[in-house]
Order: sequence, then structure tokens, then C-alpha cells
Amino acid sequence: MPKMSYKRTQFIVKKSFQLRYIGLILAVMLFSSLVAGYTIYYNSWVFLGAKLANVYPQGMLVQIFRTVNLRLAVNLVFIAIICTGIGIIASHRIAGPLDRMIRFLKSVKEGDYSKRIQLRDKDELADLANAINELVDKLENEKKA
Repeated sequence: MPKMSYKRTQFIVKKSFQLRYIGLILAVMLFSSLVAGYTIYYNSWVFLGAKLANVYPQGMLVQIFRTVNLRLAVNLVFIAIICTGIGIIASHRIAGPLDRMIRFLKSVKEGDYSKRIQLRDKDELADLANAINELVDKLENEKKA
């Protein structure tokens, strides 16, 4: 049977699963960023603050801290947007095949043994799809016999 190529037309297929997956990715990213950022930020600014207090006037030092804080916040938002995009793509490689398998199994339940599950090259769960296809082959052969 020739392998057909499928292209993504919809990235959010299983909304609840994909949103939980993206939420998990963002939570891990945020937690890691906060722990690493706090550790570096606190230790650096305690040391630099003591050294820079003798060089810069108080108002200038406060402005430097505000600028650094703003840049850190902007970078965190930028990284969160990138992680959300990566999460959508990664979750789609699982949710897309799951959705396809569910629709396929419903058609088999209705008696349609003519189709098989075909996944994109980068999709996950190919082993499960192959096992389902083999099961349907066997059921189709038993039905014919």
C-alpha cells in the first residue's frame, strides 16, 4: 500500500490534552527560569550592588536595576512565547495521531475494514498505529473466512 503524505491543517486537535501539555512545559520553563534567575540575579546584584554603590549615585544605581529587571521580564515573555509554540508542535505530534486512531477505530467499530492508519513521518505513536493496523488486518481476514 503506497504511503500517503499528510500535512498539518490544524495544530490544536485535542484541546484539553494539548493545553495541559503546554501548561506543563511552561510551568517547568518558568520554575527553571525563576530558580536559575533568582540564584544568579541575587548573588550577582548583592556583590555588584556593594561595589557599584561606591561608583554610581543612588538614583543611577536604581535606574540600572530597573533596566535590568525590564529586560529580564521581556526576555521571559519572549521565551514563554517560544516555549508555547514548541509545546503546540510537540503536543500535536501526539494528539494528532491519537485523534486519527480514535476516528479510525470508530469506523472499524461500524464495520469499515477498508482503511488503515497512516501517520506523518515525525508523528509519535507509530508502533501503536502499526499494531492497530495489524489487528484490523487480522479481523478483516477472519471476517472474509
